[in-house]
Amino acid sequence: MTTHPNAGERGANPRWHRRKETRPAEILEAALQEFVERGYAATRLDDIARRAGCTKGTIFLYFATKEELFKAVVREHVVPRILQAEQTVEQHAGSARELLEKVLRTRWQTLYHSELSGLPKLMFAEAGNFPDLARFYHDEVIARSQAIVKGIVQRGIERGEFRPVDAHSIALVASAPMLMAALWKHSFSHCVPSYADARAYFEASLDNLLSGLTHTGTTGGGS
Repeated sequence: MTTHPNAGERGANPRWHRRKETRPAEILEAALQEFVERGYAATRLDDIARRAGCTKGTIFLYFATKEELFKAVVREHVVPRILQAEQTVEQHAGSARELLEKVLRTRWQTLYHSELSGLPKLMFAEAGNFPDLARFYHDEVIARSQAIVKGIVQRGIERGEFRPVDAHSIALVASAPMLMAALWKHSFSHCVPSYADARAYFEASLDNLLSGLTHTGTTGGGS
């Protein structure tokens, strides 16, 4: 009797006969969930395979290592959103303020209201132990995301919409509240769920940022 090479997978999940083209996407989705729930070091390919409804061997047909799988998760789920933001900047014909608000609101939806919100916590926690992975994430995600905001701020300064500021520092300031919210969501929110209203928190941080860019404030001492 001849045994089909994927017989074990057939027994494990009746969906074995689905098209091969769907496999990578299912594996990447399962990997994202496992990485967010367990962290990078604690995630096992066996657990990813179980969640994806396939065998561990099937994963190796598409991804040689766990590191390559993680990179594929980032390129599949994160990088396209950054590319979309870059295209938004290129196509925008309105004011720099409108563009900055649009980009930051979209980023907030991605960074807080999706499974991707768990990736910043993972990277902050494990970057020191996986420097190559940290460099990859920095180059593919952080640097490009910061460059988008920096470019918008510089555009606003050149047009006279924003006061002269250090655009690089403002790009860091713009992302800090979102990162803090994502970190909180995947840590202290489990024991202090009512610490802050997420929407109000974001609106306050956005208002502070935009006001700071457009208001010169007062200088000098009192009367």
